[in-house]
Amino acid sequence: MWTKNRFHPAYDYLQLLAGAVLWGVLFAAGPKGTYALSAGGRFVFPDVGFLSPWALLAALLLVSCAATFYKFALGSSGYFVSFDVSFAVSTFFLISPFAGAMIAVLSASADLTHRLIKGQGQGALLLQKFAGTAGNRLLRFGLAWLAFVLAGGNPTTIGGRAAVIPLLTAFMVYFLSNNIFFMPDEWLKEADLRIYWREAFTLDLAYSFVICTLGYLLTLVAFSMGLVPFTLFAAFILMATYLFSTLTSTESELKIRVEDLTILSRASAAAASDLDVMPMVVSFTRALAESLPADGIGVIFYQRYATTIYLVQVEGEKNRSTYLPEERRFQYDQLPLSDPSRRLGERLYEFLQPLETAPFKIPPTVFGLPLVHGGEPFGGIVVYSYQENVPLDEKRELLELCAQSLVVGLENCFLHLQAIQDPVSGLYNRSYFLYRLEEELSFSVRHRAPFALLMIDLDDFKAVNDHLGHAMGDKVIHRIGDLLRTESRGEDVPARYGGDEFIVLLLGCPQDAAVEKAERIRASFAGKALPKEEAEGLTIGCSIGLLHSDAIRGDQDIPRLLRRLDEALYSAKQTGKNRVVVAK
Repeated sequence: MWTKNRFHPAYDYLQLLAGAVLWGVLFAAGPKGTYALSAGGRFVFPDVGFLSPWALLAALLLVSCAATFYKFALGSSGYFVSFDVSFAVSTFFLISPFAGAMIAVLSASADLTHRLIKGQGQGALLLQKFAGTAGNRLLRFGLAWLAFVLAGGNPTTIGGRAAVIPLLTAFMVYFLSNNIFFMPDEWLKEADLRIYWREAFTLDLAYSFVICTLGYLLTLVAFSMGLVPFTLFAAFILMATYLFSTLTSTESELKIRVEDLTILSRASAAAASDLDVMPMVVSFTRALAESLPADGIGVIFYQRYATTIYLVQVEGEKNRSTYLPEERRFQYDQLPLSDPSRRLGERLYEFLQPLETAPFKIPPTVFGLPLVHGGEPFGGIVVYSYQENVPLDEKRELLELCAQSLVVGLENCFLHLQAIQDPVSGLYNRSYFLYRLEEELSFSVRHRAPFALLMIDLDDFKAVNDHLGHAMGDKVIHRIGDLLRTESRGEDVPARYGGDEFIVLLLGCPQDAAVEKAERIRASFAGKALPKEEAEGLTIGCSIGLLHSDAIRGDQDIPRLLRRLDEALYSAKQTGKNRVVVAK
């Protein structure tokens, strides 16, 4: 990719150089009439008599430049069709081939100037594109002129039968050279060349034929009918170009609107697909990522009236959903969650990390927008691409509508959570856990799916409440909830069972992995539940009872299973605390 990007501007300027060399050769050794056709009455019109060729050239340049303002996209290639070439073709026959080529180049320069004034791109990039366009036009006009002469054409007699073969030959060389010299641009952009050539022969061939034929007819009108009909026909071409450009622009805008509505429909459906927060946001983010020209999307938000910060990231086929540690809350509070902007996107991206092994850096194209409910922001969406100049900000209106649908989906999830969530720890409550346990027991019996139950009791938690106060006790419970969520997978069910007891359902988990998970939780609680700077000499550990499905043997009596689990927990307490005991 590096060598292709480096080669792209070089190729554009090489086209311009090749075009200039071609016309230099034609000047030195080309056919007669390349630069200036013999007057021979060519500028004597039937209705007005003699007209200065310079006046005619100026008029043709003026309408050619005007035509560049009305152009339309050609297929999916990103190239645009403009009828300014019709006037260059007419100049080709009325004055000289070189004059026609110069009209084509000057009209391209007028388009460059207009885009610079409008600020439609960086100056260096626009100049590079102009070099490629001007070089291509010089090459195709020069080669078409050679083909016309070699096929027996005579520029002073272009209306008879003898001119048909030279004209068709010149047109085909013009058409083929145009597409051949633009093909490396497509290769450098890693486009599908089969699609490029299919569109060349199904779309560009027809447009090029119409454009060149209009220029040829304009010449015949001037020769046979005079300057006034010529002027009227030129105005007709210009007005027809304007109408056609307006129609195609309207069609293109309508197509974009339909695509945006389709994307919004998919995103809204995903936002309403689940009442579980993380799966819903992952589904929403993936639906949006698959529909936008982006490499990845991240969503960072918190639950109102709680302190848990959620993070979801989708990049290609990969995704990540997690909870941010409490110490990242300060960084979150500094986010500029006011208006959509690149700056917000950069700050939001700092919460993410590459899903491939790569050094962390802000992508060249990034855009962020806030999630707002009731006038208050509670999160943000960042859309990013590792390519430069991807127009993500052009999708701002669509992204804001999608963000609104996500806000509605999150509110539904949060309302659902209020019914099933413990408010202090942020984990599921006991009633929801028992509901899920009943479901999973039935599923495990039918499909022989392994699972494990962990019953966790904090050691010496009463001392925290007695010596540090209940506010610190609640803080510890909340921190325990964060630790359990961090250690749990998306399919696991961590819950607060009551007081300082917690229970976790590990789905699809063999016994060895369940024991390892329990030991990791025990070590995590001992090191992080009550930091030394807050502990005032106190420590917190936990005792864990573990019951695996291998020891249940199809038993679906929940009270009996919980008693066995509680007995294992009691054994852990009686044998020294801060340990894991597996129920037999």
